[in-house]
Amino acid sequence: MSEHPYSRHSIEGDKKTKWICGCFETVDGFFKFCSNHNDTLKKAIEAQIDELDMTIVVDEKSA
Repeated sequence: MSEHPYSRHSIEGDKKTKWICGCFETVDGFFKFCSNHNDTLKKAIEAQIDELDMTIVVDEKSA
């Protein structure tokens, strides 16, 4: 797999960055986290999903 560049916007403009661990972004925009960061980032993402109210409750009994 070829490297997919990741950049972040700052007041100086877009800055190209590189990962300093085993985490990476796939070419189709998904993130894969290394074993050192996986648990922490999973908790952070789940907290943001809850805070942003990005899910709905599905009543599986009526399906």
